[in-house]
Amino acid sequence: MAPGSEMFVAWIVVGAAGLATLAGVFVLTRFIPLLWLRSLVRCLAAVWLLIPAKIQVVPGYYAPAFIVALFEGMFRREGDPGPAIVALLAGTLVVGALFLGIAAWHWHQSRNEARNAAAAPIDRPVDRPVDGDARDATA
Repeated sequence: MAPGSEMFVAWIVVGAAGLATLAGVFVLTRFIPLLWLRSLVRCLAAVWLLIPAKIQVVPGYYAPAFIVALFEGMFRREGDPGPAIVALLAGTLVVGALFLGIAAWHWHQSRNEARNAAAAPIDRPVDRPVDGDARDATA
């Protein structure tokens, strides 16, 4: 194999495994009744699966950050899971900020719609005459 092509193949395998895992997350979260919570869990799963981090024992190579944090923190005595955890935390905060921003926008839109609905005049239906109306010829 050409130099670097094994990394390409490895990332294709990681991507395929990540997509399969995301499919599993989508299936497992379909029973969550709150749409925003279900979407949040799905987005966080995607972010956690896709954020890369440097492998400390193999310079120049990357792996998914949650795997690097796990191996550096639990399986290496002198490992430092800090950079991988910081990457995961940053991704989680970005997703959380996006969800809060979208929630604030939806809240603002719903308040404006409620205000506009309260201020709109009530129209009388055309097909139903009002008592005493000249169009009422049943008498």
